[in-house]
Amino acid sequence: MSIFVYDKNNPLIKVLIINTAVFILMLFIQLVSFLFTGNSQVFLNPVVHFLAVPASLKKLLFHFWSPITYMFLHTDFWHFFFNMLWLYFGGLMFVMYIDSRKLIPLYILGGLSGAVLFILSYNIFPVFLPVRQWSYALGASASITAIIIAIAVYQPLTDVYLFGVFRMKLFWIAIFFVIWDLFSIMGDNAGGHIAHLGGAIFGYFFAYYLKRGKDITSILQNFNFKTSHRKKYHFNMRTSNDKEYNENVHQIRKELDRILEKISKHGYKRLSKKEREFLNKYKDYF
Repeated sequence: MSIFVYDKNNPLIKVLIINTAVFILMLFIQLVSFLFTGNSQVFLNPVVHFLAVPASLKKLLFHFWSPITYMFLHTDFWHFFFNMLWLYFGGLMFVMYIDSRKLIPLYILGGLSGAVLFILSYNIFPVFLPVRQWSYALGASASITAIIIAIAVYQPLTDVYLFGVFRMKLFWIAIFFVIWDLFSIMGDNAGGHIAHLGGAIFGYFFAYYLKRGKDITSILQNFNFKTSHRKKYHFNMRTSNDKEYNENVHQIRKELDRILEKISKHGYKRLSKKEREFLNKYKDYF
């Protein structure tokens, strides 16, 4: 994981910056609210209700933007801290093993899937009827779960060291969290765990189809998530001969896999200058 270097065009950096900026804004609103009213929630609550996704279909009709905005919204420090921690390490693995271009589309679509399952559950199951009118979901957890599950399905045998000590396969960690979210629905944060499961479902299908050559996030990749000069360079790789293009892509992927394997065994510092240049040149395209 030591290959991560700050780059404002890195999709992972972009998502982290957006989440951090929104969280700082929420803190500032709480401060202003406290200074003027003595209660930090007076000004904050209307903003949260404006940006968080409501379970009520009537409220959703007038807050149609909320299934997008909720996935960048945090008001509690520990909620924000642990979400960003998971996003950072999950995002690193995603960029390493899958494709940096797919990170933001998966984040958004995974979050949307979480919002959809949350809304459907609160409008279908009778147990949620008494609290549906006042229930909201917020946070990046569904999006992050989609990313984690996608990696676990795509690279299930990847070793992860919990707390830097316990070695486990990523697949089993993902299974544990899915089961945990499923049975935690009976707890105090039912909506949040349901949203996690929505993200997990999308992450699974994303990886399932990707392994079969189909990218279900491609509809969002047409948006300019990258700088224009990088996008132009990527498309200039294609030649008039599709067979030649596919062979070039195969060779680049093969070399990237070799370099990443070398990093995992010996660390980034052991790369030659040529290998570092190759990695920096192609890491954002595969």
